[in-house]
Amino acid sequence: MLKYLFLFLSILILPQCNMNQSLNELNTSTSLYLRQHKDNPVHWKLWSKETLNRAEEEQKLMIISIGYSSCHWCHVMEEESFEKESVAQIMNNDYISIKIDREERPDLDARYMSAVQLMTGSGGWPLNVIALPDGTPVFGGTYFNQEDWMRALGQIAQMWQDQPERVRDYGKEMRSGLNEMIEVSLTTKNGGFKPEDFQDVVTFWKRTIDPVNGGPNGAPKFPLPSNYSFLLDYALLEKDIGMTDYVFNTLNHMALGGIFDQLHGGFTRYSTDRFWKVPHFEKMLYDNAQLISLYSRAHRASPITLYAETVHKSIKFLHNEMLLKEGLYAAALDADSRTPRENREEGGYYTWTDQEIQALVIPEKELFKLYFDLIPSHDWEGKFILHRTLLDEDFILQHPEINEDFIDLKKGWHDALLAASKSRAKTHPKPIRDEKAITSWNALLVEGFANAHFAFPEKGYDKFALALIDAMSSLLIEKGELAHQYSIGTAQGEAFLDDYAAYGQALLYGYQLTGQDQFLQDALAIAHTIVKKFPNQGNSPFRAYASNNVADWQQVIEIEDNVIPSANSMCAFFFFRIGQFSEQTEFTTTATEMLEAVHGKVFKYGPNFSNWLSLGMEHSYGTNEIVVCGTESNIYSATMTKSTYVPGTVYLQSAIDGDGPLLRGRFSAGTTLIYVCKNSSCQLPTNSTTQAIDIWKN
Repeated sequence: MLKYLFLFLSILILPQCNMNQSLNELNTSTSLYLRQHKDNPVHWKLWSKETLNRAEEEQKLMIISIGYSSCHWCHVMEEESFEKESVAQIMNNDYISIKIDREERPDLDARYMSAVQLMTGSGGWPLNVIALPDGTPVFGGTYFNQEDWMRALGQIAQMWQDQPERVRDYGKEMRSGLNEMIEVSLTTKNGGFKPEDFQDVVTFWKRTIDPVNGGPNGAPKFPLPSNYSFLLDYALLEKDIGMTDYVFNTLNHMALGGIFDQLHGGFTRYSTDRFWKVPHFEKMLYDNAQLISLYSRAHRASPITLYAETVHKSIKFLHNEMLLKEGLYAAALDADSRTPRENREEGGYYTWTDQEIQALVIPEKELFKLYFDLIPSHDWEGKFILHRTLLDEDFILQHPEINEDFIDLKKGWHDALLAASKSRAKTHPKPIRDEKAITSWNALLVEGFANAHFAFPEKGYDKFALALIDAMSSLLIEKGELAHQYSIGTAQGEAFLDDYAAYGQALLYGYQLTGQDQFLQDALAIAHTIVKKFPNQGNSPFRAYASNNVADWQQVIEIEDNVIPSANSMCAFFFFRIGQFSEQTEFTTTATEMLEAVHGKVFKYGPNFSNWLSLGMEHSYGTNEIVVCGTESNIYSATMTKSTYVPGTVYLQSAIDGDGPLLRGRFSAGTTLIYVCKNSSCQLPTNSTTQAIDIWKN
């Protein structure tokens, strides 16, 4: 009897399990973030025309939930709400629920983020929106605890049932508000950039800074590489000592803080406190790519050992932890680790208990604890985050008892920590890696490697840059079309504006490092493709984020810079640069038009337009061009770039005769010549790096 009862229950249960699996579409996705939700009882759908048509046909509201695989609070909301049957029942009965990976569809993320910011004044992830059947948002926010989420779902579902016109009216207001935001973005105010404009921006900016800990006042603090890149260049050009000190102080605190992984290398996404000590532990490729560039340039401006150490450790981290076997770099490492009991632990891989620290067998343990600030009163939630409070030279001055080579002592500490980290791998496993390779982020890393090469030519980072360009060109172009990402062995998704602009810029770095004409020709092809695929919007020179082929809802016009520069500022910079290298002046003209159109916004909201400000400075102060031609061009270039940093300088070296405008007719057999130019006006060539540097700096 028990045997037959078991079979009967099995028959009842199995179809239900299969039904749940079939109703949740995420198991078919290649996205790690979406697959993380494939076993939720929520009947998640993919964003598709079929899903949108179904919402229209059934006149059901949609839940649009957006996040990414390494997002800590995305995981928290999943565990608290999306894994619960009681929550899933409401979502399944009253809504059509769609999950979106923001890294796969940044256009949809930007559109719904704009809506939530319009509703609430802030944004972030997870991003959760309730929308009308046509996709118009009517409610939204970021993280909700289970009680608040269920209350919101119930109230809005009831209102949709009882007063649908009221909900539709609010949707009309939201759509009107979003249209106004786009119109404001497209409203142009032409004006030329003058040096005094930048002084006004920086004067206002100074009111928002933290003069003690660096970065902005308050918390959280994001690294924002393009902000500090602009401020560094401004400070050097204007000889603003106070701003120079502020930028270096910020870079020092970031590199010494817990936001930088002192053991494995690499920056985490942001600091939750004002001291840069306690991070959210996810590591993103785009942060590290841009920060490698920033610290490399800062080292050339001020050769501080900390900056060199930060660059080398960051690149080693990327090579060890993020490099895919195909030669591209993965998107991110999760903030959380899975414990043996399958519990998520934020920062578990990176933090240390006092017991673990006491168990370490290392020389000069008390010095070690002081060096990493491992003091019980300085812990975080009962654990230690490795961080430092002093530069090495200052630490040595404070501790004259150090009687051996400090470099060797540090290496001993590092090796002991690394061995301990490996020995506890079962209880503190590595965070999950999101293995999709995003085109624009990999292109930013090409720029990072190139800048690292300029600062440290002896390290061979130019080879890293060229290898990555080769991998991108081989894997991310399918039937002549650039893809947005590479995942599970295939190029996927049509590229967005920032993908094209960043890839074009990466090709130009290939040209700068080698002088090979093919890089320039490929970059020109990308520039012409941008013009064709991403036409100007309205009467403005700005371009939509997605091509017309991709946009399945209202277009996004991205002009404000954030942690990553905006698609339009990246496009303008690429057009400006390729105009320099190719002398195809239509691109220079377009870049200038874009720059002038954003002028009014830049000087009202400077920190939100930092990449535009950097381009504006080049346009206003002028651009230096260093062209090195000859069989020893790599040696001469290394001497030039390693020892000197002048903002607004582009480099081009070639050991062979080239056909590009900056190389044509400049190659002379048997000698290496250096051409120093300002705004395409060149001094007589010289074969003396000392003389060339003197001309360049003055």
